[in-house]
Amino acid sequence: MKSLVLWSSRTGNTKKVAEAIYEVLPGEKDILEEGREKDISSYDLIFVGFWAFRRGADMVARRTLAKIEGKKVAIYATAGAWPDSPAAKDYLENAASLLPESSECVGTWICQGRVNSFHTGKRNPNKEQVHPLTPERLERLQEAEKHPDEKDLDDAKKWALEVVKKV
Repeated sequence: MKSLVLWSSRTGNTKKVAEAIYEVLPGEKDILEEGREKDISSYDLIFVGFWAFRRGADMVARRTLAKIEGKKVAIYATAGAWPDSPAAKDYLENAASLLPESSECVGTWICQGRVNSFHTGKRNPNKEQVHPLTPERLERLQEAEKHPDEKDLDDAKKWALEVVKKV
């Protein structure tokens, strides 16, 4: 089987996860930042990774997902949200819904990741209107700063190998 690992990263989180996944994949494989042109016709399995944005994938990943025809696709992400939250579920489901009907989503996975400073209000003059920094949100963002950690990367590797077995 020939696999391709794609990633889009704003803070480096998703790139770390992509590299962990790539490391454990058997057989022929390639890794590439999304948005770069690549002929994907020879790949049997494509991993698409993104940073969470507005209840789905970032814009580069959205365009990538919408163009993958006739492939088995595994979707992974990093987000400031708790991995078991409704928001995390939305990110993955909304991303998977972008795949053309000819493609199949064969698995999804998400972990927390450091949030870009724009979202924590450091550069956002309207922070209280857009993203009020409640005590709960502050706790979540502080925890997100610690991820992806070694456990997250190990979990990503295990997930990727399970996807390969399933395919």
